[in-house]
Formats: sequence, C-alpha cells, structure tokens
Amino acid sequence: MSKRTTPLLVFVGILLVVAFSVNAQEPVTLDVMGFVVPLEEQGTPLDEAYQTFISDFETAHANVDVNALETPPEFDTQLLVDLAAGTAPDVWNQDASTFARLVDGGYLMDLRECLELTPSLNLDRFFPTVLSIWQPEADGPIYALPNDFTPMVIYYNTASFERAGVEPPPADWTWDDLIQLSQELTLDSSGRNRLDPDFDETNVVQWGFRVRKWAFEWLYRVWQNGSDVIAPDGSTVSGYLDSPESIAAITFLRDLVTEYGVSPEPTVYDQLIQQAGFLDRFLLGEFAMFDRGHWELVGLRANANYQEGSFGILSQPASAQEATVFYASGFVVNASLTDAEKQAACDFIAAATDRGYQDTKAITGIAISGNQAAAEAAAQDNPYPEIEEVFVNEVQFGRPPYGARFANWPTVEELLDAMMERILAGGDVETEVAAAVEEINRELSR
Repeated sequence: MSKRTTPLLVFVGILLVVAFSVNAQEPVTLDVMGFVVPLEEQGTPLDEAYQTFISDFETAHANVDVNALETPPEFDTQLLVDLAAGTAPDVWNQDASTFARLVDGGYLMDLRECLELTPSLNLDRFFPTVLSIWQPEADGPIYALPNDFTPMVIYYNTASFERAGVEPPPADWTWDDLIQLSQELTLDSSGRNRLDPDFDETNVVQWGFRVRKWAFEWLYRVWQNGSDVIAPDGSTVSGYLDSPESIAAITFLRDLVTEYGVSPEPTVYDQLIQQAGFLDRFLLGEFAMFDRGHWELVGLRANANYQEGSFGILSQPASAQEATVFYASGFVVNASLTDAEKQAACDFIAAATDRGYQDTKAITGIAISGNQAAAEAAAQDNPYPEIEEVFVNEVQFGRPPYGARFANWPTVEELLDAMMERILAGGDVETEVAAAVEEINRELSR
C-alpha cells in the first residue's frame, strides 16, 4: 500500500464513521399512546408526571420527538382497524385481556430485540410471574414489557367482621374456611348468623360474600381446585370446563348462593344495587367480602361512606392449590417500525419501565407497578402497608388472563358468563356446564 493511498483510506473510514453516527441520530417522531390524561384530569399530579417523563425522555434523546396521543374510546376495536390500515401508534399500553389477538395477527415486535438495542434495559426489573403474561411460550418471544398489574384478592369490611364477632382469616385459609366464615358473617336483623337455627331468611341485613356471574371474578376458583377452563392450545374446553374438579369449583360458587345462602341470588342482588351502589352497601357493612383488584381501592376511598380503616384485604383461599389471576397492561411496539424507530421505541420502553416513571404508579393507586423494586418501595411507603403487602404477596400465585393466550377468549367469556348466570339462578351445574361446553367448542372450531 502506497503512502498516497493510506490517507485516502483513512479519510474514507472517517466518512463512514460520521455517516453511521448521523444515521444513529436520525430524527424520529415516536407516536406513543397512553401518556395523555382526559381533559378533566389536566393539571393533576398524574398529568404532570406524564409531561415530566416525556420531557425528560426527549432531553435525554435529542433526536426523538414524542408525539403523545390520547387513547380513543373503544381503543381495542379501533386499534385493530388502525393496525390493518397502517395508522396505529408506534408504542402503546396494551391490556393483557385482549393481547393474544395482536400476537396472532403478527402486529407486535419481539421485544427481546430491545435487549440488544438498549443495553440499559434488563428483565431483572420485572416480577417473573408478571413478565410471563407477555411471553406466551417459555424462552419464546416477549411481545410486551410489564407496565402495571393487579392480582384479584378479597376485600373485607372491618365493621362487618366486628359486628359478627369474627376475626379475619390467616393467609393460608381454605375454601372450607370461606364457607364457615361467610356463614358467620351473614346476619339477620336480630344479629343471628346463618348457622343459627332461628336465622330469619326474610330479613338479611349483612351478606357474608358476593358471588356474581362474571367469569373474570371466578375463573381462578377452577385453578384453585387444580383444573382449568380450556385446553393449553385453546382448541377445546372438553375435559377442562367439565372435569370433576371444575364441576366442583362451579358447584362451590353455586352453593354459596343456593345452599349456604351467604350471597344474594342474582335477582335479589340486582334489586339491592339498583337502590344503592355496591360500594356504598359494602362500606355500610351490608356485604362483608367480595373479589376485586387493586383498582377498587380508588373507588372505595373516594366514596362518601369511606372512613379510615373501614376495609382490609385478604389473600385468595386455597383448595387444591393457591391461585389468582393477573389483570395487567404492558408496553408493546408496532412490528412495522423502521430501524431508527425501533431504537427510539426500545429506549422509550426502557425508560417507561424503569424506576423514575414506575414510581409514579403510586399517584393514582389504580394498579401495581410492573417494576418489582418500584412496587415494593410503593408498598413500604404506602399509608396502608398491610393492604399493599397482601397484593404483593399474591404475585407468586398469579397467572395470565386467558385473553393473553387465546384470541377468541372474549367470545368464550361471554358464554361462561351466561352459563354461570343460569347456574346461580338455580340451574343444574352439570347440565349447564355440558351445554356451555357444546356451545363453546362450536365457537372454537370456527
């Protein structure tokens, strides 16, 4: 190589490095949905937290302009239209309950690529069981990273327990304990409980538990009894929904209403909440226990009947095993992005799942941070640490919602709701389950 060609090659190399650097800093506009509050919430701490986060991100990533979009009504439906039309956002906050249909449609980027593009991002920041919601197969693609979540737990009214003269159960309580406790908590106008032979059926003033038809509030009872509702591949409910264990779980729920009388029949319940909302009745002590997620804390504390210490939280009772369901959201990335947009999206998600932003989850209290350190810190700093502790302890027993695995789950869920409605109204469990199995399998085969 001559002395004359060497400087030329060096010069060309410098140009290539400069060109690569310029390309790496290519200006990007990132359309992000989920960081804009409704008009009536502008100026709130949450609004300010969103704006601060986006401003800080743009400062740290000078080539990225974040276009924050408001989430439209009926977002799940609109999203499918926009994805098909190529007008969907680049990054958004996805509900796990309708997640599978986006995976099946091939609309989502495998975020394992982000681990290479953004070295600051790591999976150790997440609860393993919560991360598994977004990874349909072990060691397979990860289609979202956790934003927030809640396990389903049991709320209890402290005054109702005091009125009945019973103590809250320990964390390792069982279905039998739930039956016994609910009977003791169901009181008539004279203060007699369900176990008293003189209990007045016509004058119930306090119900021990609430059972409703909605599958999202009871499907984990099937898991607790060691069974499932649907096959792992989503092809059938035969052998699952109608297994002896599932039949026993559904019968257990039915019996709380029809045999033990600790929860009102559907028509009675409907009449009660038409006269006053359920949260009002719960806080007034007319219901002692009910299933719900973390979001219910917000509604309860905003209720006019709320008083300090008026309720507590219980773990789910076990039968064959302990289990609950996660209802969650996670950050996803549109699979159709350019390389520069992918880099910006990965950087954004890395920041959004880190402590800075995730610590703001405590502002609303609607859900628990998907970042384990942020969730545990929020639980310790919360004015009600004993409540948050139960939620965090339940994480080990949580499972993904069926909508995170099966694209057609919403249709199945509607049929399960209808099945349970008939059962709670007095229908024979095995007959109604058999009819539901036939109908659901017909839907699954389409």
